Amino acid sequence: MIMNIYFQAKNVEIHPNIKDTMANRMYGLNKFFSWDTNAYIDIERTRQSHHGHDLYYVSIKIDDAHNQYFTEEYKENVRKAFDHAYGDMFRVVRSHRSKSRNIARKAGSKIKRIFKRQK
Repeated sequence: MIMNIYFQAKNVEIHPNIKDTMANRMYGLNKFFSWDTNAYIDIERTRQSHHGHDLYYVSIKIDDAHNQYFTEEYKENVRKAFDHAYGDMFRVVRSHRSKSRNIARKAGSKIKRIFKRQK
């Protein structure tokens, strides 16, 4: 039950060790998704910042059967950009999951009350 992870790099070469590290971090999100989930990680070297350094853009898009999640980040290196984008993605997914669980619990308790009234 491992999600499919696809990488796309633009204007930058990504070392296989960095890809493996990113993939292992993304597998931490498996507990929130089904086996047919796809994750797309786009990595790009963009313009120079006002400090003269390159900026790196990392976006993470997750396509689930019912939802789509997206985060993006600009930082001075690929690792930092990915870490921030992953942290945002983890918060978004965890928050959405807890909200959907609360809705299901509320609906279940309302149905239970309806059945209790009918007795």
